[in-house]
Amino acid sequence: MYGVVVAVALLTVISTALTTVALAIGVLLIIYEYFRTKKFPHFEPEILKVLAFYFSAQILIAVTSLDVAVSLREVFGELHRFLPLIFAMTFIKNRDQLRGVLIATLIASLVNDAAGIYQYFIKGNPRPIGLVYSPTFFASSMLMQIPVLIFMVQENLAPKILRPVAICTAFLSVFCLGLSMTRGAWLAFVAVMLLFAVIEKKYRAVTLKFFAGLLVAFLVVLALSPKLQERVGTLTDRNFQSNSERLLMWESSIEIFKDYPIHGIGQKMFEKVYNEEYISPYAKERPNEDMSGHSQPHNNFLFAATEGGIIGLIAFIVLHGYLLRRFFLQYRRESFMTFSAGLTLLLIFVALHLEGLTDTNFNQVKLMREFLLIAGSLIGIKD
Repeated sequence: MYGVVVAVALLTVISTALTTVALAIGVLLIIYEYFRTKKFPHFEPEILKVLAFYFSAQILIAVTSLDVAVSLREVFGELHRFLPLIFAMTFIKNRDQLRGVLIATLIASLVNDAAGIYQYFIKGNPRPIGLVYSPTFFASSMLMQIPVLIFMVQENLAPKILRPVAICTAFLSVFCLGLSMTRGAWLAFVAVMLLFAVIEKKYRAVTLKFFAGLLVAFLVVLALSPKLQERVGTLTDRNFQSNSERLLMWESSIEIFKDYPIHGIGQKMFEKVYNEEYISPYAKERPNEDMSGHSQPHNNFLFAATEGGIIGLIAFIVLHGYLLRRFFLQYRRESFMTFSAGLTLLLIFVALHLEGLTDTNFNQVKLMREFLLIAGSLIGIKD
């Protein structure tokens, strides 16, 4: 099972299909071990209770959905996304095992960065996607990679021969974050750096120096790049199409929530309901002839509220509130460490949720698996 977790860490970003195969092997190993010993592994009861509550809510939403069959398929499809969390929490028990997972993560991060750089400089893509499905999700992956790589180096979890590789990959990830042209991720990264400077006094000086250096480099590139100037100029422009479409979509999402306040419209229903009934007459990004179009409202909380109503929103907040509590308590316990696992998880959590205010990122399979694998691996390491 340790080998399964390492395989998932290596493959999550690289291949959805191969990751699914690795997770299926893990499930089969657990079933085989149960028939051999008549015992299941010691899964942590608290996380099982939280997931039981979350999925009970999801099933309730699905059976009241506008299309019960589609929503139930989505719920059972979501179940396997939590296997990396369960597997890692159960079978990663010490620093040596964590080191193997982080080395696999380093390799995957390097491959992801290399793919993005190749797409931008060789293929000429204006916004690289790496090995995920969009520039936005590529940026989300960078927001996870950077803290993990810093943790790996600072806590001596990278063998000496790999330390320079990890450091270079962290800088490459910052560079790729810039290349993604994802404004929400840029703002989330800046906010997390400032948060880090506030809560970690011993790092405040070096963090602010790095931030100043990064700002200078950004301003130099900004002065030389008309494309970047245009992108930055759209941050506060309400008339810029991407911004105006989001505002209209959020208004439509609130209307959906008002009409389906208790259980929402059901999982996987946003695309159909929004594009066929609730899209604003002022929206320029219209659905195709088959009525396909935007499948999410570019906000995690509105996505939970429209598809799940109050029930779905509460389930989302309870699940992520539980994770935030675990990360914070771990950070408090590890305050003596140079750059702790708890701190790493807090920075990732805050970054993803800040970006998730303008882009729905927690419904994406690769990102969810990557986040939950990292969380499960870093939670509760004892030595």
